[in-house]
Amino acid sequence: MSSEEPDSVKDILIEMKTLSEICVDLAFASLLYSDRVVAEQVLVLEEKIDDLYKKLLDYLSLSIKSRNQAEQLRIYYIIGEANNIISDSAADIASLVLLDYQMENELKLVQQHMDQLVDLVPLEGSSVLCDESELSSCIHDMLGVDIIGIIRPDTKLLTNYDEIMKAGDLLIFRGPLENVNHFISLAKGEHQTVEQARDAIIKQGEITPEKELKYHQDLLVTMKESAELAVDLAYVYAFEDLPEIKSLILSTEDKIDNLQYELIEEVLRLYKQEMIGKKTLMAYLRMADSFEEIADAAIKISFGVTTRHKPYTILEEVVDDSSEALDYIPVTKDSPYIGKTVKEAEYLNDFMQILAIRQRGLYSLFPKDNEKIKAGDGLLIKEYSSPEDPE
Repeated sequence: MSSEEPDSVKDILIEMKTLSEICVDLAFASLLYSDRVVAEQVLVLEEKIDDLYKKLLDYLSLSIKSRNQAEQLRIYYIIGEANNIISDSAADIASLVLLDYQMENELKLVQQHMDQLVDLVPLEGSSVLCDESELSSCIHDMLGVDIIGIIRPDTKLLTNYDEIMKAGDLLIFRGPLENVNHFISLAKGEHQTVEQARDAIIKQGEITPEKELKYHQDLLVTMKESAELAVDLAYVYAFEDLPEIKSLILSTEDKIDNLQYELIEEVLRLYKQEMIGKKTLMAYLRMADSFEEIADAAIKISFGVTTRHKPYTILEEVVDDSSEALDYIPVTKDSPYIGKTVKEAEYLNDFMQILAIRQRGLYSLFPKDNEKIKAGDGLLIKEYSSPEDPE
């Protein structure tokens, strides 16, 4: 997140997209650890996004000179509205913490089964990360780990990407399950360099959680990951010539609607049988509603895209420069990814997450680490990086 106020439509959209993504992660972290400081920061960021949305409307209104121009700019109104919806949904989750809802036992197991974990770790004085920022340490490029916030004693939550980390800081971070333990070791000073942590991640096999999820927990994980994927797909659809993506967004949103009904029925059954308490029930209902709203935001974006006005150059720049950059990579006959497994490809250069593999027009979502990549495939990827990340 930049410390400077955005002063153009593109900069406002970058800030809104980045902040809304941070809001979702911070909201989940606040609920995971019942942390009121983090929850309150989510509400602060949500209010800032509201202000940015109003500013966006002003800028766009002043830019419209004709009906054709209004049609061209419509997508940017919709993107702003979608990010506003996402941040509102995150604030709804964070508000549970401020109402003293306790969810640690439920969510600590749940998050171990998510493709991207959100967790906390104290920074030890012996760590190589001390006196470095997320950018200077290159941890998001090297390890696929992104620091989304720093809790410092006697200081408010820090969320700028160029914030210098200090001994005693509590780092809020997100990353794949396979990478998390090695990042924690790095923060504790057990790995001497970022490169050493990266090598350890590459060498280790796939990690699976020790405990299986219960049915209602599995439904929640699938809802969250599907909702976030739907938003990613919506952005890709806006700037890539992949018409089948829209039908994939629609089917994903339908899936989320069905998952929501299943989750509501299951937690109500558990509550009636006194297997979960009232507050746990209410928390699941709130989270299910929030993830469904995030999926609806993806639908808004996809229906705002018109073939007549593609490609949206500004939107492509927004996605490239925000905290979660997305891209589609065709695997040509001279591609370095041919013959590589998904995990090998993700670490070939800077870390990227392969969200899906496209084969013969069909998408395999969240492919396994050992799946082989072939010529003619297409890779839908996500890279966690900062708007200030140098070219």
